[in-house]
Amino acid sequence: FISKVLKKESKVLDLGCGNGDFLLEIKKRQHGAFLKGLDYSMSEVKEARSRGLEVNFGDFGEGIEMDKSSFDIINASEIIEHLYNPDLMLSESNRVLKKGGYLILSTPNLCAWFNRILLPIGVQPLFLEPSTKSKLVGAGFLKKFKKESQPVGHVRIFTLQALKDMLEMNGFKIMKVKGAIYDSGFPSKLWFIDKLFCTIPTLSSHFVILAKKI
Repeated sequence: FISKVLKKESKVLDLGCGNGDFLLEIKKRQHGAFLKGLDYSMSEVKEARSRGLEVNFGDFGEGIEMDKSSFDIINASEIIEHLYNPDLMLSESNRVLKKGGYLILSTPNLCAWFNRILLPIGVQPLFLEPSTKSKLVGAGFLKKFKKESQPVGHVRIFTLQALKDMLEMNGFKIMKVKGAIYDSGFPSKLWFIDKLFCTIPTLSSHFVILAKKI
């Protein structure tokens, strides 16, 4: 999606940019683009800055501290599920984008194929974290397969339709949707199954959305 909309003069804002890996990947593809990142973790901000990137602290629960209509592209990868007020991030993204600008968003899918199997048999769906202490709570037989027990802080998990509704409500038009695999959660031997369901975004582990400001 980035490759399709990225131009030499593009101004790109990466929300939740971490240590800047994604920004550096964009820089490789388009040297002339202006790149900016925001992240909640000051340790990540410092690391990104040490790599020569323009990155600042950002608390998306409070808004996006950027000027109105100042960016052509906003990337928000695996961020919205961590926010108590996702509508604020979407409305702020719309404000910060130029007219006709693009928002690229990825997030886990509540209705992923495996969650449709787990919920009827009484196992806590993946990505949903009922406990702030351990993500093994409610995991049932999956406990033996989970390598990490520390919750990652998911507070909102979406169906594709719910996210489409929210984007449209906050001034965006959906351009494209693709499925993505759960590469950090499944053993690599099972990736081929997950890839099969990527062809149907409503069943995929994650989805990636390209939306345009209208």
